[in-house]
Amino acid sequence: MIKKILLVLAGLVVALLLIGFVLPGKLEVSKSVSIQASPAAVFEEINDLKRWETWQYWNTLDPTNMKIVYGEITVGTGATYSWDSPVLDKGSITLSESIPDKSVAIAMDFGGNPATGLYTVEPDGENTLLTFNFHSEAGMNPIGRWINLFIKGEIEKSFEYAGKNIKSIAEAKPKFTYEITEAEIPATSYVGLLHTMSPKDPVAISAQMAKMYGELETMLKKAKVEVTGYPFALYPAYTEESMDMICALPVAATSKVPARYKVETLAGGSAIKGIYKGDYNNLMALHQELDQYLNYQGLTMNGAPIEVYVTDPMTEKDPANWITEIYYPIKKN
Repeated sequence: MIKKILLVLAGLVVALLLIGFVLPGKLEVSKSVSIQASPAAVFEEINDLKRWETWQYWNTLDPTNMKIVYGEITVGTGATYSWDSPVLDKGSITLSESIPDKSVAIAMDFGGNPATGLYTVEPDGENTLLTFNFHSEAGMNPIGRWINLFIKGEIEKSFEYAGKNIKSIAEAKPKFTYEITEAEIPATSYVGLLHTMSPKDPVAISAQMAKMYGELETMLKKAKVEVTGYPFALYPAYTEESMDMICALPVAATSKVPARYKVETLAGGSAIKGIYKGDYNNLMALHQELDQYLNYQGLTMNGAPIEVYVTDPMTEKDPANWITEIYYPIKKN
C-alpha cells in the first residue's frame, strides 16, 4: 500500500515537473494609475525606500514578524533594503537606477529567485501616469515556472494596492504653483546696505531698493571694483510690520572699498530654490510657497531668504520677462 502511494506521489511530482516545462518561462506584469499630482510628488514616493512602508502591499502580509534592514543608501540609485519574514521568507530590493521625476529601475531577489521592475512617471494631461512593470525569467527551471504561475496574481494585487495608496498620498500633498527644488548656494562675497522699513508698501520698497543699488553702483564704479554677478537682496528679519532688507552686489573677496562700506561673505550651503517670472509685485506668493514647502518637508531655515534678480529691468523693459530666483538656506539632516 505504501509502495503504491509513493509511486503515485512520484508520478505526480514527475507530472508537475513535466507540466512545468511547458508553462511560460517569462512573467511580465504591468499596471498604470493616473494621479492628480505632479510627477515630482509621485516620484518621491517610489524613489525613497523608507516611504515604501506606507504603500507597499507585501509589508501587510506579515506586519508583526517581518524584519526590514535598510542599507546605507535609502533614496535614489543604490538604495537597498532586505527583509526576513516567516511568511515571505528572505529577500532584497535594490534601486538599480533612478532618473529624477521619470523612472526607478528595481532589482529584486525573492529567496534566490531574481526579478526586475521598472516604475515610471510621466505627464498625463494635468495628471501624472504612474506605471508599475514587473519581469521575471525562469528559464528552463520548471519550479521557477510554477512559481511565476502562482505569483502572478499576487504581483497584480500588489500593484493595485500600491497604486491606490500612492494615489491617495500624492493627491493629499500640497499643490505648488512654482517649481521648487533643492540647490547648493556657493559662498559669495558682496557689499551691501541695510535698511529697515515696513513690508506693506511695495512702491516705497522699490524706491528704497533703487536708491541703495544706485549708491552701491556709484561707489563701486569710483572704487574701480567690478560686480561679479547678479544683484541680490537678503531679508534677515521679517514681520508683518517691519523688515530688515540688505541690498547687495557681489564682488571679489579682495575688493578695496571705502571705509564706510564692508566686503561681507554670504555662506554657501544647501537651500530650496524657487523661480519667479514677472514683475516684483507678486514675489510674496513664491515666498509663501517656499514657507509651505519648508513645513511640508520638515526642513529648518539656516539663514536669511535671498532674492537674486537675474533680469536687469533697465535692459529688459517687459516685466513679464523678468526672472527672480529665491533661495531659502536650509539645514541638512
